[in-house]
Amino acid sequence: MSGKKSVDKVAKGLGSLIDDFTAAVKEIVNAGEETVVHLAVGSGRAITAVVNAAGEVTKVGVETVSNVAGSVASGVTKAIGLDKKNEENEENKEE
Repeated sequence: MSGKKSVDKVAKGLGSLIDDFTAAVKEIVNAGEETVVHLAVGSGRAITAVVNAAGEVTKVGVETVSNVAGSVASGVTKAIGLDKKNEENEENKEE
């Protein structure tokens, strides 16, 4: 059976996790860019937060993991496309 000590232990662990998560988000937020952060929470769900360039959280929601996977995949595809486009532009400048 759960008692006060168990609840306190979980609360302390969650507090520590939140502190570590906050530090990690601060590291990935770049000036001038909006960042989307996904935190998987089990049972096929994930918490999604949108962090603007000023570091303010502008949207928080709960999504299914399949939606998160789809948005991550489309973001990766977009990033790869931008990298390829930048490479082509640099090659054209050299010619």
